[in-house]
Amino acid sequence: MSGGSAVLWTLLALAVLAVIGFLAIVVKFVANAAVKYSRRKPVQAAAFFAVPGALSTFTATFFHVALVPAMVIGLVAGLSVFLLVAVELG
Repeated sequence: MSGGSAVLWTLLALAVLAVIGFLAIVVKFVANAAVKYSRRKPVQAAAFFAVPGALSTFTATFFHVALVPAMVIGLVAGLSVFLLVAVELG
């Protein structure tokens, strides 16, 4: 391994560590907001998760997507809507 290659691998490792650190901060912030919102308004939090998730799962199965991928689509849709609402209102 040449010296230039070692420098590039070191920079790559530092960049990966920086991205992991950034993601950890974002996840901590979003999780904190979601927990606060869930404790303050549990019924609304469940509704903001369940309704978009159920609608997207139904829509995916209506268009002949297999059940497991449709459930994953519903989970991702419901979780993303819930986290967006929690960050805004939490």
